[in-house]
Amino acid sequence: MKKPIVVKEWITSGELNPKHKKLASIIEDCAGLMDASCAADILGGGILFKATDGKYYTITVEAIVSEASDWFVKDTLKEKADEVD
Repeated sequence: MKKPIVVKEWITSGELNPKHKKLASIIEDCAGLMDASCAADILGGGILFKATDGKYYTITVEAIVSEASDWFVKDTLKEKADEVD
């Protein structure tokens, strides 16, 4: 079983509440922000289609937590350092 992700230090938090440290709370915060922004309306309502493989599919707007790329980390840390100067 993988070790849970817990925030040690926020570098940037956007509109997320930086008090949240556990992933479940962060995802809940994301869901609230998406609801407040009417994220479901981005696609114009519920999406459902049947594909040539005979299966039904939908498209959703969601928040995904993924490991940051090296270039993103480097650029973001540089921007934060430039803000201090």
